[in-house]
Amino acid sequence: MREAGASTGVGTSNVNDMRGQFRAAAILIFIVVPIGIAGFAIIEGMSIFDAVYVTIITLTTIGYGDLTPKTQLGRLFTLGLVGVGMSALLFFLSSSFALLFSAEAMTRRRLFKSRQKISKLNSHYIICGTGEMVDKTIGYVLHGAVIRRSQHRENAYQPIEKWVNRLFGRPERGRLGGLRRLIRRLFVFYHNNFVDHDTLLDLLVVVTDDMEYAGRLRAAGILVVVGDPTDDDDLLAAGVTRARAIMVMLNQDTESLLTVLTARNLSARLNITAAAVEEDLKLKMVKAGANVVLAPYEVAAQFLNSATLRPAVNDFFSSILFEQDHHHQITQLELEDDSPWIGTRINDLALREEFNAGILGIRLESGDFVHTPGGRRILQEDEILLAVAPGPVIPIIQRRCRPLGRNEMRFASYQRLIPERESKRLEETLSLDESEAVIEDMAKHFVICGNDHIIQSAVRFLDPSRPFVLISNDEEITERWLERGFRVIRGDPAKEITLKRAGIARAQAIMISVQDKAAAVLTVLSARAISKSLLISVTATTDDMVEKLQRSGADRVVSPFHVAAQFVLLATTRPEIGDFLQHVLYNEITGLETAELYMEDDSPWIGRTIRELALPMRYRAGVIGIRRANRRDFLYAPPPEHRIQAQEVLIVITPMEYFDEMRANATGDKDKRPATLRLQMDVTKSGAWSRDVIRELIQQHDGS
Repeated sequence: MREAGASTGVGTSNVNDMRGQFRAAAILIFIVVPIGIAGFAIIEGMSIFDAVYVTIITLTTIGYGDLTPKTQLGRLFTLGLVGVGMSALLFFLSSSFALLFSAEAMTRRRLFKSRQKISKLNSHYIICGTGEMVDKTIGYVLHGAVIRRSQHRENAYQPIEKWVNRLFGRPERGRLGGLRRLIRRLFVFYHNNFVDHDTLLDLLVVVTDDMEYAGRLRAAGILVVVGDPTDDDDLLAAGVTRARAIMVMLNQDTESLLTVLTARNLSARLNITAAAVEEDLKLKMVKAGANVVLAPYEVAAQFLNSATLRPAVNDFFSSILFEQDHHHQITQLELEDDSPWIGTRINDLALREEFNAGILGIRLESGDFVHTPGGRRILQEDEILLAVAPGPVIPIIQRRCRPLGRNEMRFASYQRLIPERESKRLEETLSLDESEAVIEDMAKHFVICGNDHIIQSAVRFLDPSRPFVLISNDEEITERWLERGFRVIRGDPAKEITLKRAGIARAQAIMISVQDKAAAVLTVLSARAISKSLLISVTATTDDMVEKLQRSGADRVVSPFHVAAQFVLLATTRPEIGDFLQHVLYNEITGLETAELYMEDDSPWIGRTIRELALPMRYRAGVIGIRRANRRDFLYAPPPEHRIQAQEVLIVITPMEYFDEMRANATGDKDKRPATLRLQMDVTKSGAWSRDVIRELIQQHDGS
């Protein structure tokens, strides 16, 4: 096993040199001191005690003057002792200081403390790898830790705040504001420095072979083992046999495969999540023991599909899954044998009345899911509730559900095998010319443009019978799409003429994913110039592109590695929630999808309550959320008494076979583009690019 800092040849050599100097200095001191004692005893006739006393005060240059050499020989001996002894003492002190406080020594002490901390961890998480995905994953962990600590602090301060309010009155009265602030600051200081509040960050160990990267992680307060993730000893040093889960995100899929195999051999109960780029290695990783294998480009493609085709659904789940500073979060509540909730009706828990919380679904003991359970349902042992609640009260709800406060999370011993979806094909296909002729009559369709891995993965999941128009300037890719039955435009999507051929002015939304940064910005600018009401989703290859694309007019910007990191973290730390998403988002095996129903001004559902709609009885559907009319806020797990308002959007889990009928009923059989499709229609902040900048972008794109 390699350890950080002291694992390099230079570091080890420096430490050995310092140890050698310290030993030499110590030996010299042990020689000089006895010589001094013997000299004073023989030459000056001192007692042993006096000789020791005079030797020590001479070497340390204290010299009280109470005992001094009387003879000339004694004085000469003292001068020699001072010269040799002082040199030896300084040598000893300098070598001791170097050994204790050098960079190498401090690094070794940090490593020792790190090993000690890791050895005490139980049910922790391990990340293996380096690179952008690991960076993004750790970034979310760090951000989440800050938020959790803040929430924990606020929860702890609430009793004190109530006491202060009883003593001084409500704060809005403005009485003793300075004293209130002082009490709060004292509490924050005490809480931050003397109260333990563990977060996911405190249960995380990173295994990496990159020394420089390990140093940056340690500076951020993260436990690190420097070594090879495929090596048994390095994984054992990270506590793999005691760990709850491991995330494998190496640069090479073959190394990831070997790491999965190594981890599974060391721990049969470990939950293993791996990231893989190559399609043929995903199945091998599952066979090697991975519970979940995610392909970053595929995950980003599905997220981009959702952001384009079901934007309100995408925003709903993103808000409770990934926006950690958002007010509401989704959590798992496990009903083990000690839970007082077993045998209780959901309504009797009073989650909404007391915590503004609700239950979206239940994972049964069999592994199946129930979505939008009714209030009369009686909870059973070994079920897992998927609840959404304000972040600060989640710990309180968890304690109510599991009063003994155990922090063990049981992972399923099975592997989550997601069957590969076959790409759909039409029997009748079109040529490029025939495609353009058909597109001229299309409206409310979806335009998809690009030729990178993400777009190809996104198109793989699409049904060519749906109103899609695909744009690419790659001849091979466009031929494959035509063979499947899609309507295709061959051309450069960054050019307005190409977008107009795709009917962009009549389209409902456009999905863009191109590697060239200039081309991405130009495509968004061109699409927004043609249609102000168009919903635009685009991928950002780097973080600095997000703001540029938003300024260009994009409604939603998807960062592939951000999305992949979020889903890896979700599958590892909240596996049942990840399974629930797979079950209800768009699953042809379960026959379920999560859809959005726009309540336009003329919708017959406006003014009616959710109970009056009787969706469970009529369509076996349930409302899990509502986007408010302001287009920003959501009502999570809405109560049956909620009365539907104009411009709201209902987030509904429904069997696919009933969706078209339900949508027709909700819209009054009117098929038109929703007026509230975009989050905001203020375009004053978009397209704020000078002619010179646009000209430069065009030159960059043409040059590439």
